[in-house]
Amino acid sequence: MDVTVGGTEFGLVNNSIQHPTASAGERSMNASAEPARPSRFPAAATREPGNNIEAADPAELGAEVTRACMDLAVGGYRGEDLATRISELELTARQWARLGLGLDRLQQAVYAGFRLGFDTGSAPQPTSDEGMESTRRQIDLLESVHIRLTRAYNQLLPAPANSHHAAARNVAVALLRGELAGPLARHCGILISARYHVIAVGMPAPAHRHAPGPPPPIASGIEAVLAERCGPHALSIFGAEGGTLLIPHELLEDAELGELVRALADTIRRPLIAVTVAAEPSGIPEAGRQAHDFLDTASAMRIEPGLYRMSDLGLHFQLSRPGPARDVLHALLEPLDDHPELLQTLATHLANDMNRQRTASKLHVHANTVDYRLKRIHQMTGCDPSTVAGLWRLRSALVVRRYTDRGTAMAVSGNALG
Repeated sequence: MDVTVGGTEFGLVNNSIQHPTASAGERSMNASAEPARPSRFPAAATREPGNNIEAADPAELGAEVTRACMDLAVGGYRGEDLATRISELELTARQWARLGLGLDRLQQAVYAGFRLGFDTGSAPQPTSDEGMESTRRQIDLLESVHIRLTRAYNQLLPAPANSHHAAARNVAVALLRGELAGPLARHCGILISARYHVIAVGMPAPAHRHAPGPPPPIASGIEAVLAERCGPHALSIFGAEGGTLLIPHELLEDAELGELVRALADTIRRPLIAVTVAAEPSGIPEAGRQAHDFLDTASAMRIEPGLYRMSDLGLHFQLSRPGPARDVLHALLEPLDDHPELLQTLATHLANDMNRQRTASKLHVHANTVDYRLKRIHQMTGCDPSTVAGLWRLRSALVVRRYTDRGTAMAVSGNALG
């Protein structure tokens, strides 16, 4: 028997769903093997929402839903407790929505699974009162699955322009401009927090594709993750190159912000650089300006993606300001311009906490070669990398070089500047 789900045919052999890529020989082997009960949510039970779901294959996800619903149908006939399995299936419905797959295809996979469950022969024949009661339970179960999956799917749909998300963006704009936001917030059911994480977010061009397939819409993807993790009171404004998040302090601890930024990056399939500043509502405009100033500096220096605080970037920001001190530091490394291997050794040594063995391993040279190059750097710059004062000047010079000299910056690791 073959069942079509979303335009893909799946065969049923001995109660097992056969993927269309299986060869005739493989299907024959499956048919002669001992019948295996369908797997219960092989992936949904361990996959958390937002955890690399973009890499899921839609055909495999459809087959997973069909297998799960077939298992539910059989379990329903047997009178098993199915509450946990239905809850697990809701995770798959959310993944389906995140992938941008149509609700009609999800429902088609659900009904295909129930048909397969009915046709396996595990159900009693509805010729008695017991059989009729079993059939009624099956119909009730199908209705419950249909309603709960539709609700889970709709929770992560991109919101229409006149929805809560649009109103929340208007509240965020008002707060960032220093305008009165209370009346608008109350009108759309948003609570103004006493304190916010003001997070400036930038999206550097990725060095490689973050995940297969076209990226989802940025703004709706960001809003979906915020709604799922923070509820309706987290605010955001996003465009093609980045934006601003306003996260109430009571919703996320400071230590949890890094995980939030990683989840956002996974969802929109773009690397993110973020800078966070804490502020009360009246201080949000200034905090937003500061966060974006520091973000501009971090982006210009091509800092590694991730979440940063102003204390992490204070040196970078100060050394990026024009002035005689910056010019002196920039000139400090000029003797190394004709010796790129020395500049690379210095940056790598700093990135490895001055551990000569790790530096040598990273550069694929002998540790004695590292020592020799560090001595050359001392001779040519007058700064001894083996002393605290020398390291401070050399690290500061690398920061300046990374900001002002794009050619040299390409050879300098971002970790060396942290």
